[in-house]
Amino acid sequence: MTMRALVLVVGLLAVLGCRAVEVKRPRGVSLSNRVFYDEAKPFTCLDGSKTIPYDRVNDDYCDCVDGSDEPGTSACSNGRFHCTNAGYRPTYIPSSRVNDGICDCCDTTDEYNSGANCQNTCREMGRKEREELEKKAEMAREGMLLKQKYIEDSRKGREEKQVRLQEMMEKRQSAQSEVDSLLAKKVEVEAPEKEAKDAHKKEWEERREAEKAALEKKKSLEAFTELDEDSDGTLSTQELLSHSELDSDGDGSLSDQEAQDLLSGSQSVDVSTFQDSIWPKIKEKYKSKSEAPSPPPVEEGTDSHPEIPHEDDGDDDDGEEGGDDDDDDDDLDEDHRGPPGKSQGEESEMPPYDDATQQLIDAAEVVRNEYESASKSLREIEDTIRNLEKEISLDFGSQGEFSYLYGQCYELSTPEYVYRLCPFNRVTQKPKAGGSETNLGIWNTWAGPENDKFSAMKYDQGTGCWQGPNRSTLVKLLCGKETVVTSTSEPSRCEYLMEFYTPAACQQPAEIPQPEEHDEL
Repeated sequence: MTMRALVLVVGLLAVLGCRAVEVKRPRGVSLSNRVFYDEAKPFTCLDGSKTIPYDRVNDDYCDCVDGSDEPGTSACSNGRFHCTNAGYRPTYIPSSRVNDGICDCCDTTDEYNSGANCQNTCREMGRKEREELEKKAEMAREGMLLKQKYIEDSRKGREEKQVRLQEMMEKRQSAQSEVDSLLAKKVEVEAPEKEAKDAHKKEWEERREAEKAALEKKKSLEAFTELDEDSDGTLSTQELLSHSELDSDGDGSLSDQEAQDLLSGSQSVDVSTFQDSIWPKIKEKYKSKSEAPSPPPVEEGTDSHPEIPHEDDGDDDDGEEGGDDDDDDDDLDEDHRGPPGKSQGEESEMPPYDDATQQLIDAAEVVRNEYESASKSLREIEDTIRNLEKEISLDFGSQGEFSYLYGQCYELSTPEYVYRLCPFNRVTQKPKAGGSETNLGIWNTWAGPENDKFSAMKYDQGTGCWQGPNRSTLVKLLCGKETVVTSTSEPSRCEYLMEFYTPAACQQPAEIPQPEEHDEL
């Protein structure tokens, strides 16, 4: 056999071998649709709108409305060309891209008649894709190991919390009984305490009022004595006229009629009437002569005699009428002197309680402290119960795999902000340049699709935007070996998106498909 004949035989065997795996179908048709293209029968458009002779399939003229008669040409604008892409993934491209000079199918089948210099890259692309899938699968397997641990920890933790909740509820009953008992005891001991304290205060107030009344009476007697210039025991209208400060019409002087009006229409009054009726009306305006300002200094060369100074500059008004009474005032004032701002004769503070009252106060204070301590313990127990009930009621995933996130916070730092995600609580944003923290949303619900609801978290009712809605954040959960926030963005105004990697989001990896080793025609 010659070499040429041998080559022909080998070539024929190769062709026959190819035909063993060849599946006859028009160009651009997938294996799943080949049954609709039978060259022995007329072709019916896939939408059922028309039937045409088979030889009009792929004749570069669009007969079917749905473009199904031209899967391998660009005649129909709505047609689809199937790329077999052996060694990678089959895909569809718009028929308009067929023979446009650009290689869209990695197996180059879309450019069969354009003359484009295309290279078949399917096997290389398939290899890279499988490597990437293998990396993801390995990550998923490692994540699943952690997830199983989280699930087991969640189960144990939930059981422990339920046991503790039951203990706290029993403890609350005991604490409530103690509080109720101490409250009754507190009411019992505070009644005599209050009675004794009220009596002490009343006695002090009565004594203080009596002292004030005595002092006021003394002042009124001093005023009467000073006004009664002839010392006849009565105060006349004439004796009032020298006190212009008692003027009522604002003209700077006290007239006879004004003086008589001050004396309630009488020409004169005795000391008792003055103290009861007149003094209350004039005491705010009345100025004693001892309060009058010093006369202006005498100019040199006048006939007036200069005032001889006393040895003790601090003693005022010596030699004036009523000087002895002033000394008595000083003694009285010393006994009743209070802090600045207090009236003379008025004690600044209530005096200490007597021993019997103090004993009642001390006994009541002991019970009050016991009651407050028991009440505080009860509040702490109730807070613990509320927190346990809240945590137990939260949906931490189908198997509790996300429970380990509760009470934790994770941060992401960007050039401008620090974002903080606290799962099942809130999301915040704080400027690095300084300023207050902004609430980007409070935990609301799981927000993934119906078949994978634990793939996203929804946080809403955050800080309101200027003339806009309240801020909200959607947290997308992805499988990862570590728990970390990797990115944040604002796709819409005041609506944020976060990517959050966690082992709890991992699923058992699917088997990686192997490439097909044959070509489809």
